[in-house]
Amino acid sequence: MKKLLTVLLLLCMVVTVIPVSAAEGETIPTVEIGTYISLGKYNGKSIIWRCVDIDENGPLMLADRIVDTLPYDARTNDNDRSKSHSRNYKRDSYGSNYWKDSNMRSWLNSTAVAGEIKWLCGNPPKGNSVKGNSYDDKAGFLNEFSKAEIAAMKTVTQRSLVSHPEYKQGIYEGDARSDLELNYDIENVARNFDSAYYENSTEKVFLLDVKQINNIWKKHGSYYIAANDQGAKWPYWLRTPVSDCNHDMRYVQSNGTVGRESPDVSYIGVRPAFYLDADYYVTTGGDGTEANPYMGSAPDKIENDYTVAEPEDDPNQDWDINVENSLKLNLGPYYSKDGKYAEPIIPVYTIQKTRSDTENMVIIICGEGYTKSQQQKFIGDAKRVWSGAMQYEPYRSYADRFNVYALCTASESSFENDGSTFFDVVVGSNNSSSISGNINGNAWKNHIFERCIGPEFIEKIHDAHIPNKTEPNTYYWNDDEQYPPYYYVHNYISQFALLVNTSRNFGDAYTNLKFGFHYFITPSDSYRASQTFAHELGHGLLGLGDEYMDSVSEQSDLTSLNVAYTHDPAKVKWKQLLGFRKTYTCPSTYTQKAYNSSFECLMRDTNYSFCEVCRLQGYKKLSQLVEGKNLYVADPEVKEYTGQYSSLSDFKDTSYYGYNKFNSYRSGVLLSGSSKNRFGNSMAGKQIELRTIVQNLSDTTERSITMKLWISRADGSVATTTNGSKLEAAETFLIPVWSEKSNFWPKGALDYTGSNFNSGLLSCSMIYQIPSDVTFKDGDYVAFEVTDEKGNVLANDNTENQTYANVTIQYCLEDGSRIPNTNSAEIPAPVGTKFDGSMHSVPLYGYTFVRADGLDQMVTSRGLNVTYYYAKQAEEHTHDWGNWESNGNGTHTCTCMTDNSHSKTANCVGGEATCTNKAVCEICLAEYGEINTSNHDYGEPVVTHSTCTTAGSKIYVCERNSSHSYSEALAIDADAHTWGEWTIETPASCVDTGQKVRTCINNEEHKETIEIPKKGHTDANNDGLCDACKKKLNIKCSDICHSESTLEKFVYKVVLLFFWKLFKINKTCSCGIAHY
Repeated sequence: MKKLLTVLLLLCMVVTVIPVSAAEGETIPTVEIGTYISLGKYNGKSIIWRCVDIDENGPLMLADRIVDTLPYDARTNDNDRSKSHSRNYKRDSYGSNYWKDSNMRSWLNSTAVAGEIKWLCGNPPKGNSVKGNSYDDKAGFLNEFSKAEIAAMKTVTQRSLVSHPEYKQGIYEGDARSDLELNYDIENVARNFDSAYYENSTEKVFLLDVKQINNIWKKHGSYYIAANDQGAKWPYWLRTPVSDCNHDMRYVQSNGTVGRESPDVSYIGVRPAFYLDADYYVTTGGDGTEANPYMGSAPDKIENDYTVAEPEDDPNQDWDINVENSLKLNLGPYYSKDGKYAEPIIPVYTIQKTRSDTENMVIIICGEGYTKSQQQKFIGDAKRVWSGAMQYEPYRSYADRFNVYALCTASESSFENDGSTFFDVVVGSNNSSSISGNINGNAWKNHIFERCIGPEFIEKIHDAHIPNKTEPNTYYWNDDEQYPPYYYVHNYISQFALLVNTSRNFGDAYTNLKFGFHYFITPSDSYRASQTFAHELGHGLLGLGDEYMDSVSEQSDLTSLNVAYTHDPAKVKWKQLLGFRKTYTCPSTYTQKAYNSSFECLMRDTNYSFCEVCRLQGYKKLSQLVEGKNLYVADPEVKEYTGQYSSLSDFKDTSYYGYNKFNSYRSGVLLSGSSKNRFGNSMAGKQIELRTIVQNLSDTTERSITMKLWISRADGSVATTTNGSKLEAAETFLIPVWSEKSNFWPKGALDYTGSNFNSGLLSCSMIYQIPSDVTFKDGDYVAFEVTDEKGNVLANDNTENQTYANVTIQYCLEDGSRIPNTNSAEIPAPVGTKFDGSMHSVPLYGYTFVRADGLDQMVTSRGLNVTYYYAKQAEEHTHDWGNWESNGNGTHTCTCMTDNSHSKTANCVGGEATCTNKAVCEICLAEYGEINTSNHDYGEPVVTHSTCTTAGSKIYVCERNSSHSYSEALAIDADAHTWGEWTIETPASCVDTGQKVRTCINNEEHKETIEIPKKGHTDANNDGLCDACKKKLNIKCSDICHSESTLEKFVYKVVLLFFWKLFKINKTCSCGIAHY
């Protein structure tokens, strides 16, 4: 084996380092540091270059003099055409400091004639866009170079630093995470070059960066200071930006210091550089000295015409990709009325696959406005925007749980050429995009995903391999026949995305699962393509709403995940999150009829990441689509606790002023993340708060987390008080079950009717009083960790600044060659962790998984390389597959009806296992798997009520099997007595109350005593004495003789008594008194 490897290595060396042979009159020179060469011309004058360094790329050649004075980049307000310039108003006013699409890079690497340069940013350096020397009508810098001279320049990829408008939007590579120091001294500026945000760029001609200049200073002294043709010292541009600035570029001043200037000025010189391809470079004269530089080129190096500008479209070319693995559709007049796309061939490329499609979320990205000859660009664009979107949480936490496919839906014309495109996408004047049903009369084109592409993909490519029995070209008037046959597509394809080949800015999502819509439209080359893709994926996959809605009702508040109808802090759905990080309540628009939790969220403005509410809701949604995660812990934060913004009433001011006031306060008390080093001597005797938000993702198991904090010394020890007590604290929190889980977008649901936002959610806050008898040192900080019940660390004080590196997955045959129609997947993973993929075989259509190399290794700052190896499955004829038949082991097989020696086997899918039955496969209709002993159908409970002495219970009995039951204990109810009969202890009398008592049958000590009302006097025989106590009664009579009324007294005494006496009538009053 070792001999074989040695032979292969020698063969590789022969292939790659065969020395160029010099023709007659040519010499193979030795190029060393200090060697001078003459190569190319500019404005008719030869350009002299000096070798200033030799590194891994070869001899670094620097122009001996300034070649011109030109602006680095132009300012613009033409945002529809420009890319990097339109990111912010500063670049509109001063130009951009982004090297990769700068005017300077476009010009240095162009061979174009005057006025024909392809400006990468889309914005030429015209007279009204720069201060001084415009060069939009100049020829490219390489225009006067011969092809052999250009070939002598090596095309290299090297690091170019980026500034914060790029790195804040994820435009950077590697694990470097700092700004370059703002300093005028060369050595100081270059000190942390290797740790600064960067992006790799590939070109022949470039400007030097500060690290290269620093090396030249060390090797050549003052040679790094440039001069013009007259020998006067002159400043010149570097390609290194002022990284904490929107726009300023660095340049070498005439005195040798490093300055900063806006890119649109033209007094600064251009001093180009390149790497010489010494393997091909031959000379025809000169001796390499300054007085007699080498004259040479690379005539034997075969190279295509060079430019870094985008090539012109050629829609008439054939496919530039492999079409072996393709879908073939039959599109009727509803989708292709003119017949141009009636029978399209759609090559399918695997962008990323980490498990079976039945275990992961499946994302399908289709191209719009890419011709057959532009499919390599489409695949590259799809991979780029996907990779960029995965830098955002919560996507990044689930990055390895996506399987991503690129469907190469070729168009007749490029999108910007106004010709025919596959999906008939139109972009309106207000930048709204849609699939048009009016173009060419393709009325159902916007249903092509779930009706045509989805079913074919699921049958042929998706690991479920469900036979396509739909009839997309048949129209039904009845909605029950029209839409339900396609509902299964949503269960197997999580999202369709339509990537449009354009640099314009737009984005729209269409989601109505009942009517089949589940796709979004986004551009490929806009300056914020990845951000827009992430935003629209937030609509389609996560179910998030735009955070610039005009209004939302109390009813729609129930079905909105991230928008609220009220700003009342006691009622707003995210009340538990208020004050955590930047969570507030902010009006969506000036109407103040809809509210969001932050002004800084990707669903409101693509300059930001997702806010805390969107992260939480998105995490919950993703947990419903794939299994594996059972707890969500937001990145904790530590603040000095002052009592401000600690109660709901502190969040009543929902104005922009109120939000900024809160953020200003938060910045002043923050002690974690980038503010970790704020902790100092002044903290003695103060309080600090450790806080996080935890969501239980289980609806059956209560969870607990423990938060621990301590004051850490720079050496890792725990700080102590003067008496040796450690400064540390811990607290445990119980996280309730997510009882509303079944209501929160469960997998397969067609709509969302709402659920309790706070179900299973807990704001965990721990306040620690720092003793006053402690002296802190420089470098002390608050350390913390959050652990689960088993002690697993869920978050710590490094989580917020966790670095990520890419796990690169290659899909290869056993001989190491790349499998056609696959791409290298790049999945972000936390540095210092193991990549989760070792136990998963990854099936590919047409191939059998063999093994995986590179798993079970730690992800380092350089990333991790993983290779999946496959064997190709032989298919010699077109199969006529029969029905799927169960194998009785959780798999099913279908056999070719033409040749029964050909068969294919897949895992059973779908169905639901219960406590009595196994799941029934939705394909072969056979039982498979195991009985789910926890999946019961419990009816109403049988309740035994608690008493004052005994606990009660609820007994639930499964309706499928009465032997399956469980009980819930009910607490003793101190008021639930069983009373005996009343016993009179003291009878009531005429004038006194009595008392009666009853005793609880369960416990004689439990008694209840009540008062018996007094009876009062009675006089049944009207003798004026109480019947019971014989007391003389002072009875008030109601007859007229005893009336108190003046009138009645007059009538009685004057009239009645007179007549009674006159006629000697003896009248007796009802009170028993006789009147005469």
